[in-house]
Amino acid sequence: MIKNELYLSMDYKYIDFILIINVEGMHFQPHKPEGIEFKVDSEDNLRFVLRPKDPEEDACGHRLGLECKVYKSYPASDKQVKFVTAFNKHRKMINVSDEITLPFKPNDEILISEDGICADRFSPRRDLLPTYILEIIESVELELNKHADRFFKLLRWRQFCDAPGEVLKSSSLYWRVGEGEYPITPLDGGTSNVSTVNGMFGIHWSERHKNDMQNLWLNEGLTEPLGHTLLREAATLSQESPRSSILMITAALETAVKTHISKIVPDAKWLMEKSPAPPIDKILRQYIPLLHKNKSGKINFWKKLNPEINKVEKLIVIRNKIAHTGKLPEITKPVQNYIELVSDFLYIIDVLDGHEWAKSLVGYELRKSLDWPNPIDKRIKIKISQGY
Repeated sequence: MIKNELYLSMDYKYIDFILIINVEGMHFQPHKPEGIEFKVDSEDNLRFVLRPKDPEEDACGHRLGLECKVYKSYPASDKQVKFVTAFNKHRKMINVSDEITLPFKPNDEILISEDGICADRFSPRRDLLPTYILEIIESVELELNKHADRFFKLLRWRQFCDAPGEVLKSSSLYWRVGEGEYPITPLDGGTSNVSTVNGMFGIHWSERHKNDMQNLWLNEGLTEPLGHTLLREAATLSQESPRSSILMITAALETAVKTHISKIVPDAKWLMEKSPAPPIDKILRQYIPLLHKNKSGKINFWKKLNPEINKVEKLIVIRNKIAHTGKLPEITKPVQNYIELVSDFLYIIDVLDGHEWAKSLVGYELRKSLDWPNPIDKRIKIKISQGY
């Protein structure tokens, strides 16, 4: 797990780590305010401690959840031990990343002095760490998370516990050398970490909205397409279980494509319903344009979708890896990216089904490239900045 040279060092010592994880959806029965401890016989220093977050108010952890601590010590080089000791005891970084120079002052304020001392109230993130420290943190964090995941899956399987698909929520890694408290390791992220999320969008109502609803209602039997419903369920799952969310996101797109083809070629309905999951990226790239070739002007924009279809192809590869291995590939982008990708295609399919209003509900970048109208009811995106 840690590079072999660590074990070969004549001067190796140990760094003790704790991974603290918030656990939701599982509880003790009966109440167990003192929690439990499990030591792995085959690994001398791997230990799990599971307790209610608030033993007095919720001794079973049903309401407030459980907290799991995973303890393990790892052999480390003398260089790594010296870094952790200086960092924990003196807030001093004896080395930094090759990408920065000291003093470190990103906004004309010295955050790390020339001799490596961190300013008060400044907590360096991992992008500032030297490689030999970053590697041990990331590898330990990965291994302890895998141990915790296996522990809870075996526990719920063996005892037939009620539990959701994903019980491990946020986690934090702590370290120390020798005795004493465990300070937290530097958090993930960097000097410029900006994420974009969609603002909440509620119900709008005016005379125009009422007329829109009348037009939809008069189309007897029309309701929200199943693909959209599945995608909303996938979005709900995205935080609790990204892996399951990816599977449902892909199912939403497959359902929408199958339904659309069945409308255009009614004789294909039985085949589309009974056949295994079709190669959606190939259907989008080749078959959909073929179905619409005689509908003048209906699909003259389709070639502009090739970059988006390439993203669908990557989504299918990720879905297949999850289905075959049960694991979410490490290269996977945030689930929200795939939700937005499939949402765009669902509204594009709505356009092909004759709903011109759906053009304005495609995402901004794609809508701009297709020269489609903007939505009348404006949506907002919120940028969240983290870092220095």
